[in-house]
Amino acid sequence: MQYNTMDELGEIRRRCGIAYYHQLYTLLAAALADGLITPGSALPSETELMQRFQVSRNTVRRAFARLEQEKRIVRRRGSGTFARSVPQKIVSADAVAEALLGRDATGHQSTSRLLRIQMGVTPEFIRRRDPQFGEQSLLVQRSRSVRNLPVLISTSYVPEALSARLSRRQLAQQSVSSALAALGIAPKSAEQTLLAMAADSFTARHLGVEAAAPVLCIQRLVRNAEDRSIEHQRHVLHPEHLQLRALLAIEHSKSGARWSEARSLQIPELL
Repeated sequence: MQYNTMDELGEIRRRCGIAYYHQLYTLLAAALADGLITPGSALPSETELMQRFQVSRNTVRRAFARLEQEKRIVRRRGSGTFARSVPQKIVSADAVAEALLGRDATGHQSTSRLLRIQMGVTPEFIRRRDPQFGEQSLLVQRSRSVRNLPVLISTSYVPEALSARLSRRQLAQQSVSSALAALGIAPKSAEQTLLAMAADSFTARHLGVEAAAPVLCIQRLVRNAEDRSIEHQRHVLHPEHLQLRALLAIEHSKSGARWSEARSLQIPELL
């Protein structure tokens, strides 16, 4: 393993709600992906990792087991644990983005599956953003996959007054935004927030990640031409199978130079 000290691997956070084995797995996976641990080189031993991170042997073995399952490492009895070449992803970010745009991406097949529809209390975080959204709302959740690989969990909340005009049959065949547009309720603007969050048990199960694993989340509060909220969207993206990229340009002014977004890339229209 080519590094001066194991300090370069990072740190495990205590009392943060994420299991130690998952944190250790994430640190080692990042070191493998970034080339800090090169293919063919040895990883630290179980004892070295136990001492470095102050964790149990079972924690280290669980992290190693997941890396071995993903074919990132190979364990040789009596010799140690060694890095393998990182396997190529089954689906590229380009293919996923194209598929989510609704087009056939060079032969990759995308599918959408309705997970649940139910009326319930509007979450507090939505009501804080828009007190007029209403006490009750319709929850619609679906997953999107490419070649049976889950890449996205979409959750929509629709105000109760609008939800009565939507049928389960409609929502099984099209997105909430498309169903609303078909009724003449067209989106005009949206307030978007991009954040990192911990996967809850529902998201983890359907996205194929560990519970409390860090995931990327896009939230949108969508409004119509009358500036009334018609939908709140939450799109949780699988961190290993979808990327958000943008082209940046340098802008020069009297106050100095700064980066600005010139054009977004690989950000699918999540409607």
